[in-house]
Order: sequence, then C-alpha cells, then structure tokens
Amino acid sequence: MKRIITTVSLALLVGVSVSAQQPEVPYFLQAYKKQYKKDPRAATMQWFVDARYGLFVHWGASSMYQSGDWVLYNKKLPLQPYIDSALKFKGEKWNADSITDLAVKAEMKYVTYVVKHHDGFAQFDSKAGPFNSMQAAAKRDFLKEMAVACKKRGLGLFVYYSIGIDWTHPFYLTRKDYNAARPDYATMPAEIRSRGKEDFVHYWNYVKTHIYEICTNYGPLAGLWFDPVGGAYTNSDVFDLPAIYAMIRRLQPHALISYKTGFNGDEDYISCEHDVKSITDLMRKVQGEKTAQAAEAAWQKNRNKLAELNTTMQDIDWGYHARAKHKTVEQVMALLQEAADNNANLLLNIGPYPDGSIVPADRETLLEVGRIIRRQGLPKQDKVNYMKLRGDTKPITARDLETQK
Repeated sequence: MKRIITTVSLALLVGVSVSAQQPEVPYFLQAYKKQYKKDPRAATMQWFVDARYGLFVHWGASSMYQSGDWVLYNKKLPLQPYIDSALKFKGEKWNADSITDLAVKAEMKYVTYVVKHHDGFAQFDSKAGPFNSMQAAAKRDFLKEMAVACKKRGLGLFVYYSIGIDWTHPFYLTRKDYNAARPDYATMPAEIRSRGKEDFVHYWNYVKTHIYEICTNYGPLAGLWFDPVGGAYTNSDVFDLPAIYAMIRRLQPHALISYKTGFNGDEDYISCEHDVKSITDLMRKVQGEKTAQAAEAAWQKNRNKLAELNTTMQDIDWGYHARAKHKTVEQVMALLQEAADNNANLLLNIGPYPDGSIVPADRETLLEVGRIIRRQGLPKQDKVNYMKLRGDTKPITARDLETQK
C-alpha cells in the first residue's frame, strides 16, 4: 500500500468555529479562574509551576520492533515495508484510563502524549493523509481517548508532535539539508520525492493541517510540545514556526508552547533532555557552527523561563526497547530532587509494550514514588540558585549523541 499525502486547505478549516469546543475555563484550570479571566496563558503558566511532575508517554507503531522509537533511522529499515507494517498496528491492550490512573496514583499532574514521532505515524484522526491510527488496523483515535481520560481525572494534556523530523513524509527535507532528515540509505527509496527545500512547503502544509486538527478536535490542551529542534535551527528559512505559534495562540489562547530549549524565544517554557542545560555545544558537534549559534541564541532568550527536565524510565531510547533496564524508586526520587534543584518540573517517560500495556516494573516504581510523595511531599525547589546551575555548561556525553542525533 503506497502512502498518499493529501493536505486539507487551511483556508477552509479556519472558517470553522471552535468556541463551542472550549469551555469558558479549561477543566484543569478550575482552581485558577481569577488568573484565567485576566490572562489565560498566565493562568496556565501558574498551573504549570504548581504541577511540578508529569508523565511522558512514547508509544506507537515503532514499538512493534521493540528497539526504541529511532528504529527506522538506526537500522535503516526499508521504508515502504515499514509504512505497511505501521498500518497494521493495533495496540490491542492500549487503555488511556490505565495510563492516566497510573499518573494520578504517581502524584503526577499532567500527561505529555506522543501523537506523532519521527516516523510520521499519527495517532489521531486526520484529513491530512492516511498514515494515522484511524486508517490503520487499529481504527482508533488514540489522542481522543487520551484527551477524554485526562479530562476525567483533571490531568492537563500536552501533545508531543515531531515537527522537526518526519522520515516517511515524501516532502520532508533531504539529508543534505539536515543529517537526521532521513535514514542513511545507500539509495533513497522512491517514496521519498523531495528534491530539496523547494518542496518543503508540501510538508509544512501537512504540519499546519495536523496542528489545526489537534487544536480544534480535542478540547482544551495544556500545551503543544515540539521536537526535535536541530533541523529547525539548520533550516530556519523554511521552518515558519511563528505562523504555527500564532495559530496555536489564536485557537487555544491558554495553551503553552515548548520546543525543547527554544527555537526563537517565543516559547513559554523550556524542556531539557536528561539535564537542564544548553544544547549549544551538542549542536556544534553534530550539526556545525551555524546550528550552534542558533541554539545559543534561543537558549539565551529562554533560559530564564519556566523549565522542565524530561527523561525516561528506560536506559535505552524512549519507545519500548526489549533490552532496556528500568529506573528504580531511588533513581526517580533523585530525578525529582535534580529537577527541584533546577527549579524545574520533572517529565518522566514510560514506553509501553507494543500492545499498549504498561511495563510492570515502571508501574510498580511509579506507584511507590507516589506513595512516598503523599507521605513527604515533593522536594523543595531551589528558586535562588537555579540560574547559576542553568548557566553551567556540562560536558557532552555519549548518551547525548545517541538521543539527539
């Protein structure tokens, strides 16, 4: 089955009213009504500060390979067979209620759910194209299920969307534009039709349609969480992020925007992978000086903002990996302390099994952490010294290179 991309005209979509889909005050901001009436986004930022701890969920078609969510890229899997396999994805035991119940019992206040990772498979119903869970064997809108479950439990919902890479979209960038744009195939598959940046507009229209659908079909969101940022730094001339940000601000005025350590300074908070630090040196090493300069400019604009430390329960990758070891209670408590020392939230990831069920070791660890938090509370944040910590540049590690590419 060949993948066909069709893009819905945003001019037609924009005429649709969304006011009926959004309550006067979003469900997760009911305790912040006074702030919301003055400034919706400021209310969400205060809620975010108070939330402190969230659950990250990486799961999707790539899980079937049990080798992490970079498996298509790392193993240079043949493209069309990968696409065909993804469209057979079912996730029979996926249960958003089970995921959100775990988050509540772990004393987490929000969920950040990956709805499109770098392989391009969307876990929601979309008119932009057929590569999504509703048109796959699952016939399910997993994002809708998560949105309903989060609302039921009062958890804020952030939507992770891979805006910076799409390995299966025919008109995403080529490797000459960005070294992680495609797997390093000896011969590029026929499904990749991009001739270069002049074709990127087709991908960008696809993205804009997706973001519009996400912002209008799933109720009030806590925010949009974009990834990865290296390609956007390197190709800022075609990544029209201001237009995307403006659309989000218009459709969901209260929603926060994060793009890792920042793209242009218009983000509401930074989310740092494994360490609360700049990625300037890392970008210099993997992408060159131009990219490093863009990363540093974004870091200087954003380093004083609200922050989040994102990391994972696995020691290998983010999506389920059969060979991964999983963090202990003591390690999670240490991460909570590290986040507090940096005056940051902790966003802690799980990678469910291919069928959607939660890895038992992760469940038990997070439940015990929740019991500890109920007894003694979260570590006190260091609101005095965190700027000094964020000013330090830590050495690049082998894990940095593996996860950031």
